[in-house]
Amino acid sequence: MRITDEEKPHFSASQLICYLQCPLQYYLQYELGVVWEKTPSAVMFGSAVHKGVEKANRLLMNSGIDANAVKMEYATAWKEEQKDEEIAWKEDPTELYQKGADLLTLYCLEMAYEKPTEVELGFRLPIVDTATGLYIPSRDFVGKIDAIFTDSTIVEIKTTGRSPVQQEIDQNIQLTLYSWAYRMLFGRPEKTIKVINLVKTKEPKIAVVETQRTERQHSWLIASVFQVIRAIESKLFYPNPIGGFGCFNCQYQKHCQEDNDENYFLRPHGGNANRLEPSYAGSE
Repeated sequence: MRITDEEKPHFSASQLICYLQCPLQYYLQYELGVVWEKTPSAVMFGSAVHKGVEKANRLLMNSGIDANAVKMEYATAWKEEQKDEEIAWKEDPTELYQKGADLLTLYCLEMAYEKPTEVELGFRLPIVDTATGLYIPSRDFVGKIDAIFTDSTIVEIKTTGRSPVQQEIDQNIQLTLYSWAYRMLFGRPEKTIKVINLVKTKEPKIAVVETQRTERQHSWLIASVFQVIRAIESKLFYPNPIGGFGCFNCQYQKHCQEDNDENYFLRPHGGNANRLEPSYAGSE
């Protein structure tokens, strides 16, 4: 079931993960649309490699793999990604580019005999849990599945700096969404979810991990989305109080540290919002 109601707000796995990681980051990125000062090289790299992977998958679906055509697509995407962006490089650009080319060569070899039936399958679906009947009418779920193989396998491509951990793959929210969306679109369970990790270590490699999803996990996802959307509509945008990895890589650190017009958390909100007077233990 697909819907095309562009008037209704949408919600994605990226938005959900962003809010769960830091509601204030969600506010700056999705409510205000604050532009990043610099694009992390890992984001640029992942986007360019993904263009190459998409080219490979479309060739597999139609005429067969052509590694040179895939690398040309990657080279073009690499240039395009840098055209209007300032990149925050964490690796030597030449070495990083070569890692991407090497990974795409490995991908072409790994996938040479596969046959996708869908590539970059976009969807926009009502947010509903068919098991419990929970329905969220205010928004739709949107996303894009990298590929689906002839045996009903969902394929997700990831670029990463380290080998994957099975538990992380088993608990990945985005994969749960894709499993739910597949069953909504096709009316049947997928065979499996295959995550093809393009690992940009010193010696680039491919690590393939498979995972499964259950109806209970779908229900958990929709229930979580329901609560997050309630929080967003109630304008609960607080900073992540425990910091950690997400803070180190956040593009909005200055907005947390500086007092400016976009620092939502440091301002009172609404007509009934008041600053509270501090109280101290032992005071009368």
